[in-house]
Amino acid sequence: MTRPLRSRFIALWWLLALLLFVAAPVQAKSILWQVRSGENTLYLLGSMHVLKKDSYPLPPLMEEIYAASNVIVFETDMDEMDTPAMQKKIVDYGRLPAGQTLQQQLSPPTWQMLRQKMADLNIAEANVQRMKPWLCALTLTVTDLQRLGFLPEYGLDEHFYRRAKQDNKKIIPLESVDFQLSLFYSQSRQGQEEFLRQTLTDLQVADQLSGEMEKAWKTGDDGKLASLIAMSFADYPRQLERLVLQRNKNWLPVLEKIVKSEQATLVVVGAGHLVGPNSVVDLLRRKGYAVEQR
Repeated sequence: MTRPLRSRFIALWWLLALLLFVAAPVQAKSILWQVRSGENTLYLLGSMHVLKKDSYPLPPLMEEIYAASNVIVFETDMDEMDTPAMQKKIVDYGRLPAGQTLQQQLSPPTWQMLRQKMADLNIAEANVQRMKPWLCALTLTVTDLQRLGFLPEYGLDEHFYRRAKQDNKKIIPLESVDFQLSLFYSQSRQGQEEFLRQTLTDLQVADQLSGEMEKAWKTGDDGKLASLIAMSFADYPRQLERLVLQRNKNWLPVLEKIVKSEQATLVVVGAGHLVGPNSVVDLLRRKGYAVEQR
């Protein structure tokens, strides 16, 4: 997969995490939880999927927990994203049939929102007319991230994935790349427009909320992060259920099996999956596990 296409795909994680504007401060608490089961420990680390180069080095606690973990769990197989077959799938699933345009897929209000954002980002309308709404949404996200200086190659997932491969640690993906891709293309036309409209709304306020997000991360304020995510999905409950909550439920039995069989495991997933009601942290607590924020 080419870097631009992979970046578009990774943009899903940014939208779920809502943690763009993050440095790497020394902090009393992190978006990091410790789950115990007997003698075994599962660490849940809220990921920032795009970061700046100067976000490194990471806080020592993150590196210490990584070093102590025998198994590293990620949302998906990041190597699979780079295969030519997956690149072809993204192009095939994200392109409209001949004779159709993106403008025809959208209501006039959404099209006007899109035109304004494309003008802000200096994107020609012709560059997106053959895209389906979901791929257009990810393209806009990546372009805005690059404008702000945030790149997926510096994301927390990428950092620890490279390290885990180099260190020959056991790597477990929670989902296939095919499944993640299907979250987009399997949506109805209405669902895809809804996803695009949510993206456009979020991008309008990204700059304004950067200070709040950074402060919440630095202080480990999971409640604040949860409220920011709730605000993003307030008008899009179907997207929240589809992209976040159902996946949390799907992961739960896998994580339970891991914590019962592996001595020390680090789980690196988008922070949006770890905060608020029905998050992975909340579901594990309700199952009776001892969960402590670090």
